[in-house]
Amino acid sequence: LDEAGGRGGGWQDRKSTLTWKCFIYDKFCQDIIAPLLKIGSLRQHGVTLHLQLHADRSKVPDVAACYFVEPTEANIARIAADCGSGLYQSAHVNFSSTIPAPLLQKLALDAVKAGGADRIAKVVDRLTSFVSLSPTMCSLHLPGMYKLMNMEGVTDQAMEQAMDRIADGILSVVATLRTLPVIRCPSGQASQMVAQKLHARLSKLLKDSPAQAAEMFNTAATSARPLLAILDRDMDLATMVAHTWTYQALCQDVLGLRLNRVIVPVDEGDGKPGQSKTFDVDMTDEFWAKHGAEPFQTVAEAVHESIQEFNVKRAELNEGGDDGLEGLSEGLAAAMNALPLMTEKKRSIDMHTNIATALLNEIKAREIDRHYEVEADFAAQTQAAALKELENLMDHPKGTVMDKARALAVFFLTQPDVKPGKLDPSVEKLRGLGGDDGALTHLKRLASLKKMQQGIPSAPPPTMVGQSASNMS
Repeated sequence: LDEAGGRGGGWQDRKSTLTWKCFIYDKFCQDIIAPLLKIGSLRQHGVTLHLQLHADRSKVPDVAACYFVEPTEANIARIAADCGSGLYQSAHVNFSSTIPAPLLQKLALDAVKAGGADRIAKVVDRLTSFVSLSPTMCSLHLPGMYKLMNMEGVTDQAMEQAMDRIADGILSVVATLRTLPVIRCPSGQASQMVAQKLHARLSKLLKDSPAQAAEMFNTAATSARPLLAILDRDMDLATMVAHTWTYQALCQDVLGLRLNRVIVPVDEGDGKPGQSKTFDVDMTDEFWAKHGAEPFQTVAEAVHESIQEFNVKRAELNEGGDDGLEGLSEGLAAAMNALPLMTEKKRSIDMHTNIATALLNEIKAREIDRHYEVEADFAAQTQAAALKELENLMDHPKGTVMDKARALAVFFLTQPDVKPGKLDPSVEKLRGLGGDDGALTHLKRLASLKKMQQGIPSAPPPTMVGQSASNMS
């Protein structure tokens, strides 16, 4: 954004040379920036308009445009059309991942044909094809990828494209971390395909632009290289479907937390109909950073303690200034100094009170706590005891159809030696509730494949992709 305005420094150092610009993005890149830049932050970088690439946009011929998009044919065609119609003064094109040579040539040819090649000021591969949710957690943001890779009839082309997108995402992560990892993966699985593609991309970067790669991966800073383990999701499916009990995970599972934003039903009281409120939760929120990974009951206690602490602090400020005019002045000054902090504290407390209340209502309505406890005990119980608990859960009136389907899947994953027919009563109950046992069918197919693989002579040890990469730094 700064480069599109002709600035190389930060906002505070370049206020006098601020250049206003438009920020154009596609849906994928909008999700990338959503957790990182709010409206105020965009304004600080001189952004007056931020618009979807494929939306109808008005001409702003005297303003530069900063594009942030995926390198796809549709996006390239639209950018070339924008340049040809003179929609903006200049176009600074930033791709979220490396643009293939054929697509780069298409951009040049389309821009020339449209008569707008002179408007393209810069084309840059940013290697940012992932969503950063916190300093310690990111996502490749590829919903439906597991289903695509495991569905029957998927074409080789679709699988190849999926592997490419995953490899591009991981490359973006390691480039952002400025690390050149040693890649480790199991042999003969999809993760090996991803690892090989990632290794090829890293090797190409190091070979084609050694100086740039040395700076990008900071190879001179340290001789130690981190380990990157790429594993198939099938290794731990139980965690993927089991109910959870930590605050952050419950927000995602129950309230649909997405891109650090959660929509919560809020009861207005006084007989008024409830309304939904949207809250942004990230690591800048002290309460979220401290309690996000804690069990829900601990979080509920922490919310109560925060309310009490806030009330005590507010009472102390209200009691100040009882020692005459001088005391009044000191108390007023203390209150004024504490006002911004108290306002932010109140906002955070209200937000987490609303979130915790919404979670508690769902937990009570669905008895999520019971589902969590029963599923957590499956692996430690005998098969007969676990099956009895599952049947009791299926008969219980509380819990959605999806809750019961997830419990059934967790049982099968933690009790893989269950005999055929033992789960038939639970499956029939699920069907009677309108549920679909397709997930269980898929798990049975995976279990059958694993048994077949166990009968095959042992495969070579896990692959160390690109062992020669130790010489690439």
